Amino acid sequence: LFRLALRSTSLRLYPNYANVDWSGNAGYDENDPKTYFSTMGCRTANGMDINGFGQLKDGRGNICPVTIIMPTLAMECKESCERLFYPDGYSEKILIDAFMQRLDKKIHEAKDMLIERFNYICSQSQESAKFMYENGTMEGYDGKDISSALKHGTLALGQIGLAETLQILIGCDHTTEKGMELAKRIETLFRDRCAEFKQEYKLNLGVYYTPAENLCFTAMKKFQEKYGIIPNVSDRKFFTNSIHVPVWIDINPMEKIDIESQLTGFSSAGCITYVELPSTAKNNIDALETIVNYAMDKDIVTRSMISVRFAEEQTFSGYVE
Repeated sequence: LFRLALRSTSLRLYPNYANVDWSGNAGYDENDPKTYFSTMGCRTANGMDINGFGQLKDGRGNICPVTIIMPTLAMECKESCERLFYPDGYSEKILIDAFMQRLDKKIHEAKDMLIERFNYICSQSQESAKFMYENGTMEGYDGKDISSALKHGTLALGQIGLAETLQILIGCDHTTEKGMELAKRIETLFRDRCAEFKQEYKLNLGVYYTPAENLCFTAMKKFQEKYGIIPNVSDRKFFTNSIHVPVWIDINPMEKIDIESQLTGFSSAGCITYVELPSTAKNNIDALETIVNYAMDKDIVTRSMISVRFAEEQTFSGYVE
């Protein structure tokens, strides 16, 4: 079955590959497929349910997401340092600390937005989506209040533009040792805050490495209108999605997996990783198997999938997501 899946992958985007044995999925029952690691869409995942369902994956889903556009926050901090607080110059540490404080504030604001949206959704009548509760699409409905089912889903706190944010703050991205050190500090803040919120509000708030394909373009356009073209930051048509290595960096599949595998574990609401290939692999299924297994061995598929997409034209590289 795995080889057939790889054959399909060599020709089309699907299937996706989810790592059931990912370290963050400990506790699933091998005898109960409902607890296996699965996704909603391309990357959204439901981790351990704080409201009693444990590792159950079926009958749960992403209730609402909010995404933080990190490069904009970084530029706001840089402008504040330059124009308001330190016109005669400031250290890199001052800028980083200012960004971390502002990011922490935005994470709390995003949490408030998620809870407000969750409560609004839960104010609906069961009749507004009756089928969801009658056929178990959303498990746990008590027959009275739809929050009894929706509380088992995920409230996802997303992000875009880690690479560009690092360029603004320290002049390099997370393909460097210095950049990776700061990247881990940023992602630790996301992870720790969501873990705190989960306990405080008894809702499954989690870190989301975000399906922001449209937002990456929209956010960049607005950023360029305000700040102009900045090398390695806004000289493209889109921001890099979440913690990905920028697509324009020349890097081989294993190197990209090695870098991103250091960060995907901070996600608790879903993520996806991909690697670019220079040409089709439809006649080299063994190569695809090597890539997928390497990612699994690296524990990279943390609520994420690996899938391979190829373009027919040689002028465009396909990629593994």
